[in-house]
Amino acid sequence: MWSRLTVLLLTLLLGLVACTPLYVVHPARTPALNLQGPPPDVVIFSMSGRCGPPCLAPRDNWDYLGSRGTLDRLADVFTAAGYRVQVSGYASNAAATFSSEYIGGPQRGYEALRSDFARVAQTWMKAARPPRLVLLGHSQGSVWLHHLARVHPYVPVALQVDLDGICVAWKSDFGEGIRELGSVYGDEPSPLQACDAFTVAGRTVGAKDIVWPNVALDLEVQSKRLPARPGVSGGWPVNYLFEVTPNVRLDGTRTGIERFISSREDHSAISFPNSDALAWVAGKAAAIAQQWQAEDARLDRIKPGR
Repeated sequence: MWSRLTVLLLTLLLGLVACTPLYVVHPARTPALNLQGPPPDVVIFSMSGRCGPPCLAPRDNWDYLGSRGTLDRLADVFTAAGYRVQVSGYASNAAATFSSEYIGGPQRGYEALRSDFARVAQTWMKAARPPRLVLLGHSQGSVWLHHLARVHPYVPVALQVDLDGICVAWKSDFGEGIRELGSVYGDEPSPLQACDAFTVAGRTVGAKDIVWPNVALDLEVQSKRLPARPGVSGGWPVNYLFEVTPNVRLDGTRTGIERFISSREDHSAISFPNSDALAWVAGKAAAIAQQWQAEDARLDRIKPGR
């Protein structure tokens, strides 16, 4: 029989484990979005996707793109080009804020993103030198961001980065939370429609695969289809979920869209900062930053000290 001390120690250990969050959230090192201050040169909004087992989505979804350094990896490209960058990361959930005993701190969802984006549009984007807006999404997070661009057609987005945008479990995950918000969306399409089908150039395309007219450039990454030895970002030899449909414009063209299929990385692995996927994104973003510098020079918009 176990001694009383053994039982006590086991009980304490189980209690500690139960109180330990599954996900420890670390803030991004890039300056956070500060709507009370002057506008930066670039603002990056990121939305993470569905958490993996043993979590319960969407209750336990969290901002892993910010926490694991993926958001910083993209921000670093623009910082290196001399731009002042601010970032804001969100978790895949309809609510403005939510929490779970499995997450190390409260999380901000789509309603917070929508509010922040609208405030930027109403203030900084009306300035003489508005910031360039960048959207970075993974999995379901990419779907939220495509919907965000769709319902803000007059807000220019300089760059959208999609990491394996997936609609799996969309309505079952978010239907209840979206309906609980009632009429908050007014006349704009509800996020429940974020995975609806559209007819584009005679074929059916999901809303998440449409690069809306207000988005200037789009970089799309899709994870591997065939079994392959994982790269340095980890993952499994066999991919469990992947996107196959290429992004497209409403006119059926792929103007301003580039795609990369990561042959070594699964659906989760592409979202890490050391992935082949992010190396490709960073390289393309660096070239885009050079284009922006040339545009700024032509428009005589370069600020002192850059």
